[in-house]
Amino acid sequence: MTQHLSGIDHFVIAVRDLDAARDDFARMGFALTPRGYHTMGSENHCAMFDGCYLELLTVRRPHPVTAFFSDFLEHGDGAAAMVVATDSADALYRDWHAAGVPAEPPVAFSRPVATRNGTGDASFRITQVDVAYTPGGRVFACEHLTPELVYPPGGALHPNGVTSLAGITIAVDAAALEMTVDRYERVLAASATRLDDASYLIRCGKVEVRIDGAARAEALRTGPHFTELAFTVQSLDRLADVLGGAGVEMRRSERGVVVEGAVSHGAMLRFVECASVGRF
Repeated sequence: MTQHLSGIDHFVIAVRDLDAARDDFARMGFALTPRGYHTMGSENHCAMFDGCYLELLTVRRPHPVTAFFSDFLEHGDGAAAMVVATDSADALYRDWHAAGVPAEPPVAFSRPVATRNGTGDASFRITQVDVAYTPGGRVFACEHLTPELVYPPGGALHPNGVTSLAGITIAVDAAALEMTVDRYERVLAASATRLDDASYLIRCGKVEVRIDGAARAEALRTGPHFTELAFTVQSLDRLADVLGGAGVEMRRSERGVVVEGAVSHGAMLRFVECASVGRF
C-alpha cells in the first residue's frame, strides 16, 4: 500500500430524498450527524465510526465535482462511492498516475460544522479516479484538513451497536473479474487474495473489499456495482431487537443479519459480530 493511502475513509450511499434516508437509517439504529452543506452544492448526514464513516449524500445544486452522483441518482438511490483515506491528495494523485491509474487533479471544498465555540469549517481535498476505470462506481481519495471537526474521539455510539465498516462488495460480470481485480489492486495499492473461482479479496486498511464475479440475478442495478456493505456490531441480538422494534425487515443466518430494500436505499447492509469479521 502506498504510504499516502492508509485505508478506507468512508463510503457514500447516494439518495434522492436525504430526509427520508436520515429517518430510515435512524430507524435502523444509526446515530447521524446534523445535515451538512458542502460548498459544492451537495448535502449529507454521516454515521461516524472509529476511523471511518458512512455518508448519506444528495446533490441539491449541480457541480462538476458531483456530476457522477447527479447521474447516478437518475437511476435511483444506491451504494455509489468508496472513499480511501490519504494524508496528501496531491501525493496520492501523483502515485496513482505513476501506477497507471487515471485520476482527476485534487480539488478543495468545505462544509460548516457546529462546534462548542460556534461554527468551524470542515475542509477537505479530494482526487477522483476516472469512473470508467473502476467497475462498481466512483472511487476517490479524501484528505481531511480539519479531522478534529469531522471525527468525534472514539467514533460515535449507535443504538444498534454498530462499531465499524468492515467490508465492501463489488459485483462484476465474470468475464470482467480479472480486469477489475487488476485495477483495484492498482487503485488500492494492495494485492488481492483469491477466495474461489468467482471472487477475490483485497484488504484496504481495516476494511475487506470483495470483488465478486457471480452477481445476483435480482440485483437492483445492472452492470458492475457496489452491492453490499458489511458492518461490525457488538451484538446481533441487540441489533435484531432495534430493527424488530422499529419494524425493519431483516434476514438472520450464520453470516449475520441482512437488511435490504427501500429502508437501506439501494444497498444491502450486512451486520456481523466483531468476532466474525472475515466471514462475510
